[in-house]
Amino acid sequence: MTLLSGHARAGVLAVGLVTPIGDELRAVLGRVRAGETAVRAVAHLSDLPDGRAAVVEGPSLAGWLKRKKDARLLPRAAELALPAAGRALLGFTGDPEELGLCVAVGREPPDEGEAEASLAAMARDGALDRELLGGPGRALYPPLLPLRTLPNMVLAHVAIQHGIRGENGTWAGGAEAGAQALRAALRLVDEGRVPYCLVGAAASAVDLASARDRLRLGHGGPPGEAAIFALIGPGGTAVRDDPSLTAAMRAAIGDCGAVEGLYGVLGG
Repeated sequence: MTLLSGHARAGVLAVGLVTPIGDELRAVLGRVRAGETAVRAVAHLSDLPDGRAAVVEGPSLAGWLKRKKDARLLPRAAELALPAAGRALLGFTGDPEELGLCVAVGREPPDEGEAEASLAAMARDGALDRELLGGPGRALYPPLLPLRTLPNMVLAHVAIQHGIRGENGTWAGGAEAGAQALRAALRLVDEGRVPYCLVGAAASAVDLASARDRLRLGHGGPPGEAAIFALIGPGGTAVRDDPSLTAAMRAAIGDCGAVEGLYGVLGG
């Protein structure tokens, strides 16, 4: 990860995280540096060549959701992101309407079979039929599925639940997406466009469909899931690259894609 240089104003003020090896920053760093790992055999991945992953237990969303019914709208990455973002904001006394928000996410979560009936209803003679697409296919399509797969839904849920209304953006992809979100957050504060910015990444690839997609793409190593958020503002700890921490985190919590681009903020 190569960061922008010359950030005279912006630095890390607070960090919140949700990982398979814990949610408290110093404890997580201690476990990572001691060589602990949460990568384990996972039953639903047992038919894959490597059936291991690092999976988060929970997390509990108590205190992080304004309405309990909103939980059914959350993609897995948002479930991880909400408490991580909340912990990074503990003690923040600024105006959330002026708080920036930069979020990195992984690849779009795949359909795990929810749309199978709809897709089957759209087919005629082995091909997509446009008439059926607009009729029975559309009627059978799960209405909440897009809300759990669109890349910017993690940002939307974090902004809604934490009342954030400043400049914002979402970056999707691998580790570089996390680095891009961090660069953007630093720039927003350095240029005075926002007084503070919350930057984070959340990703989960431990479901069977995502793990199979990783195999098709040739991604090595067991998958993981995690969320890391940092509050960026004047006078904070300078952001530095830490390749050794990045490698140790990947060994501890699996391949978390976009989250990897923010590992460096943990060691400050």
